[in-house]
Amino acid sequence: MPPRKRPPPPAKAPEAPPETKPKISPPAKPSAAAPPPPKAVLSDTVLAALSQHERPIYKLVFAGGDKGMSQTEIRIKTGMPTSTLTKHLRGLTSKGVLKVVNSVHKRAEKIYMDVRIDPSPEITGGTWYRNGQLDSDAVASARRRCLDQIDKLGVATAESIHEGISRECSNLAYSTEQVRDILRTMALDREVEEVRSTGAGEFGDLRAGRVCYRRGGPVQGGMMERIPCGVCPRIDECSPDGVISPSTCVYYKKWLQMDF
Repeated sequence: MPPRKRPPPPAKAPEAPPETKPKISPPAKPSAAAPPPPKAVLSDTVLAALSQHERPIYKLVFAGGDKGMSQTEIRIKTGMPTSTLTKHLRGLTSKGVLKVVNSVHKRAEKIYMDVRIDPSPEITGGTWYRNGQLDSDAVASARRRCLDQIDKLGVATAESIHEGISRECSNLAYSTEQVRDILRTMALDREVEEVRSTGAGEFGDLRAGRVCYRRGGPVQGGMMERIPCGVCPRIDECSPDGVISPSTCVYYKKWLQMDF
């Protein structure tokens, strides 16, 4: 009887490569943010140099921070007669403790503020105001720059217009919101059109629904055509007590908030 053949030995399974842990890069160290400017504090030295009537006035104005306080507000809170309060405010101003700031909202009334504190844009009006008055030259320059970008891009968002201005004029410190404010006034003047992208055609590079701007038609007619009422197609239906009225018109309210 012939001998039986031994079955071939089982094939060895390939050895698994040694387990290696994925390398994880260490987290990037956060860049050190610029420290905020030091806040002004009530100075004991200054308080000690003031009279007993001047101290409460100074404390009140200091508490008003970068929005300050009007003479009327100070008079109501202190209960001082106007003549007495005026005398003390003059004294605090002459001592270099308080300063007078012009407000774009209360032009006829003085706003007092700690001399070390810069007034907020809400008081000064921001970039487009100087000494409480609209800087028409700065506004006109910004409008020209916005229009230049629209001419180059065809249809553009406020962000892309801001990027173009910042790239070409690095010395200008416009914010995107300031550029958007300028574009809105230009849209009300019909110098540009505010439209929403459809995502197709001339809007092919813009996501559908985004607010963007393009060249508008020339302004024609008189002053009435420079306000929303002059170009409103439903002006004949508008009345103070009607469904359509100046008190409920969104476009009219926006126009009233603009400075021209």
